[in-house]
Amino acid sequence: MGIARAVEDENLLIQKIATILEESKASYAIHNRKIKELSSLRRSQITLFSSAFTKTLTPLFLIQRRTASSERVIRFVSIFASQLESDDDDDSFLEYFLNFLIVAAGAANKTARFRACHIISEIIMLLPDDAEVSSELWDEVIECMKLRVGDKVAGIRTFAIRALARFVNDSENTDILDLLLEMLPLEQNPNEFMESFGIQNNDVIYKRWNILSPVKAREVRKTIVLSLPPSIATSQSIIDCTLDVNESVRKAAYCVLAKKFPLQSLSIKLRTIILQRGLADRSSAVSNECLSLMKDQWLSNCCNGDPVELLKYLDVETYELVGESVMRALLKAGLVKIHSDHSIRDFITFSGDKTEGDLASCSPSIQLMEPEVALYWKTVCNHLQMEAQAKGSDAAATMGTEAAVYAAEASDKNDLLEKILPETVSDYVDLVKAHLNAGPNYCFVTRQLLLLGSLLDFSDATIGKVAGVFVQELLHRPLEHETDDHGNKVVIGDGINLGGDREWSEAVSGLAKKVHGATGEFEEIVLRAIEELARPCRERTADFMQWMHALALTGLLLENAKSFRLVQGKAIEPVELLQSLLLPGVEDFVQLLFGKLLFGVSQWRKTVPSVFSQGQNHIGLFTMSDH
Repeated sequence: MGIARAVEDENLLIQKIATILEESKASYAIHNRKIKELSSLRRSQITLFSSAFTKTLTPLFLIQRRTASSERVIRFVSIFASQLESDDDDDSFLEYFLNFLIVAAGAANKTARFRACHIISEIIMLLPDDAEVSSELWDEVIECMKLRVGDKVAGIRTFAIRALARFVNDSENTDILDLLLEMLPLEQNPNEFMESFGIQNNDVIYKRWNILSPVKAREVRKTIVLSLPPSIATSQSIIDCTLDVNESVRKAAYCVLAKKFPLQSLSIKLRTIILQRGLADRSSAVSNECLSLMKDQWLSNCCNGDPVELLKYLDVETYELVGESVMRALLKAGLVKIHSDHSIRDFITFSGDKTEGDLASCSPSIQLMEPEVALYWKTVCNHLQMEAQAKGSDAAATMGTEAAVYAAEASDKNDLLEKILPETVSDYVDLVKAHLNAGPNYCFVTRQLLLLGSLLDFSDATIGKVAGVFVQELLHRPLEHETDDHGNKVVIGDGINLGGDREWSEAVSGLAKKVHGATGEFEEIVLRAIEELARPCRERTADFMQWMHALALTGLLLENAKSFRLVQGKAIEPVELLQSLLLPGVEDFVQLLFGKLLFGVSQWRKTVPSVFSQGQNHIGLFTMSDH
């Protein structure tokens, strides 16, 4: 009689619990009220409640589809289980329920495993830090979730990782972080993942996995990225995910970098990699997330909204292209406030009164720029010019009031640009010369200032003459060199391009073409400089530094000359250039190279005599005539 009574009471309790769960499917808004009803029901039937509750919930573990109603039930159950500890002293229900979920997580049915891992992850995320749960039970839960991290179903792995994320910073569970870092590359490469479980290439599961895994595993990778704590060990793995094939994973990586990694905690190389990839990402959502990271975290919090300060964290001398892309992004987003109160003219001051009739009495005093400041002004000026050109094109393409508005905006941009640039070409030349004479440490700044020359107007004859003299100085400027301990000259740079650097050579050629814009004028002034530099080479009195300078300038001409016709009839003819400079230079280079080859062979022969004793006759075949 007692057993039947107990069964009847349990069935009645199951019906009441089922009614509450059914009502909880309707809306999240009624969950708080229903949780109070379920808690009251539990207090009235403590001995039967745990068993009845799990029996009532069992059908949910067989529903394969993830519907909105089932998600609301899972959320309701998870909140009920996690809030129970704060209201009741008896913790038997939570332990009973977790043990039930652990058993379900190991079931053969994938839907049961999925629901169990889902509920476990929700409970763990909702439980307060002071929840009283036995250590043995937590150990069982953690071990169960570690096992489910290797499940073949991506959704199960996702919730298992989400559950373990709560313990990733626990000093007693350091192996969780190692597991997540180990799983991340496997999720990115499904072949390795399946082979790690012994599934071979000819298996049907393997083929089906290769088709579906890129779509399903994206949530797994995203969950791992969001779960990783900030540390040196995890930073590289998170940054590697900025190259993930899936947009949501890349976006999650930038979100984690913004929230967990301050600017100062990352190396310069990692900062530039993050910005370079993010700002150039093909997805607008990802690039916007990267822009948000740069704007809200790095620029506002770490640099007080100063773009120049942000550039100092990026080492623009080494990562110039990254610095330019950062400035372009900030300018496009309207985050750089440009005012005429601050300009390049601030670096040029005069000791006397600069009046139109007494220019000779005032000598300019130049304040040297930092690399970040030079890059800042170069990108700002280029941005203003492009904006002015775009507005001018819009004005030309429209009519009436709209055209007048575009024309006024273009005029404002040009006026602001004119106020930022040096007042005269002479001031510009003095500014560049000051940095040029400051030594190799200011080579980057000088090159940025040379690139600004494309924005100046050299059409006036007097101005063009001043700029032309400066261009000749740049063309005749010898290569930078150092002297070693033995008194030998060592060239600084690549020794091929003018100035020892291709970017420098391009900046000089760009300024020369801007100053000498008439047809054939650029070729004429460069050939005149080559003719002067080639004289000691033709007379065989030049040292290697002079040879390299003349050949570098010749290379600049050949790369930028518009037509072979424009090179003829100038200070030095093409045939003479070939016979007296290019061919002798090539011959000397080959002889030098072959001499070093023979020296290396002789040193090798001393260290490996057995090889040369067998091939003695063959070594003699190589003579100087063979070059």
